[in-house]
Amino acid sequence: MKRTSNAASSTPDIPNARSNSLFCVKAGTTVQWKSTGKNIGFVVDVGTTSPFDPGGAIIGGTDRAVSVVAKTPGCYKYSAGACMSGAIYGMCGQTNAELVIVP
Repeated sequence: MKRTSNAASSTPDIPNARSNSLFCVKAGTTVQWKSTGKNIGFVVDVGTTSPFDPGGAIIGGTDRAVSVVAKTPGCYKYSAGACMSGAIYGMCGQTNAELVIVP
């Protein structure tokens, strides 16, 4: 996760990955969400049917990477937001992206 000049972006740490592009993981894979910028917090929300364990919103930041396990195969849309520490209105960014969990 990173905060861009006017939004947020989510980029998988895999070769040739592009930000906010569809990516796939195998069920049982541990996915680590982390911020790549200094003093940036983030929230990833897959909705009420989260395919991850533990479920719910994924909340982390520069000093707090969050690991979850991909559990439920399927296609999922998620929203991701990133804010600078001490942000005021307009200093946060948001993006929408998709991921696929394969059996």
